[in-house]
Amino acid sequence: MEQNDQNSANAADTGALMPEQTQDTQPENAQSENSQSESTELENTELNSTGSAATGTPAHTVEMPEIQDAAQQTSEQEGDASELTSGEAQITPISYEDVLTKMALRHSQSEIDAALAQAIAFEQAKHVEAYQQWELEVVIAQAKRDDALAHNATVTAAENMAESSAENSAVNEGAETALVDVPELPQQPKIDMALRRSCYRTEYVEVDLELTTQTQAQRKEYDDAAHILRIYPATEAHSAEYIAQVQRTRFKASRARKVAQQTVIVEGMEFDADELSQQRMARALLLMNETQTTMWVLANNEVVQVNKKQLFEACKQAGEQQSALWVPAL
Repeated sequence: MEQNDQNSANAADTGALMPEQTQDTQPENAQSENSQSESTELENTELNSTGSAATGTPAHTVEMPEIQDAAQQTSEQEGDASELTSGEAQITPISYEDVLTKMALRHSQSEIDAALAQAIAFEQAKHVEAYQQWELEVVIAQAKRDDALAHNATVTAAENMAESSAENSAVNEGAETALVDVPELPQQPKIDMALRRSCYRTEYVEVDLELTTQTQAQRKEYDDAAHILRIYPATEAHSAEYIAQVQRTRFKASRARKVAQQTVIVEGMEFDADELSQQRMARALLLMNETQTTMWVLANNEVVQVNKKQLFEACKQAGEQQSALWVPAL
């Protein structure tokens, strides 16, 4: 009996201790679960920072627009830099001395023209830069100029007032009475066309010196759009009678050249139709009868037999052509 009572007491003590042990065990399990969840969150955070986390996590969703904006900004900066670089590369630095060197070395005209175009473009770019700087300097200089003019006007007015009354002179005793120099505005930058024009292509203008009506010295004209220097020869004034005589002489010479070169075609044969050939044909026609033939050298040096009818037709056409050339067109 005593043993049974003792076993019952031990069982009761054990039952009393079990809830406490259970309570102690539950916090420990909760702490272990919390530590595991914290380690999992840390691992996820590390994965998100390295960019290897799943795209569905909130942290990843927040960070992605920032990365895209930064990438877009970087690409825009690179695009602007490439545009500036390409814009600078379009204008090759070249001077007019380089163009003159190419001209002295007898480079082709196309190479000289290309070099001149590059030199002009480079000069224009430098001029634009200088002009923009000049505009800024003008604003600053104008402000200083206005201040100086206002100061001098104040000093002059004070001196005039001091001369008019002693009271005003006493009042303005402590005032500054020295005039200041008025600064000049900076000169506007200009392009010196003399050096550019020295690289132009030269053209000598042909003028009929025997038909001129004005007396002029040799002159030069610069075509800045085409980059050409045109040189006109010296001329003298001629009278109307002299010009008419020159024109008549030239017409005769031109007419004689045309007659000497004319030909006619009869039945597929081409005959020389100059004045000498016409005389030969006329002599042959006088000596030939209706059935007789004669040997004749054509315009292409071919020797053929021609009858009187064929030779008469050739001589007739030659005379008609010469008559048309002999009378000037009205």
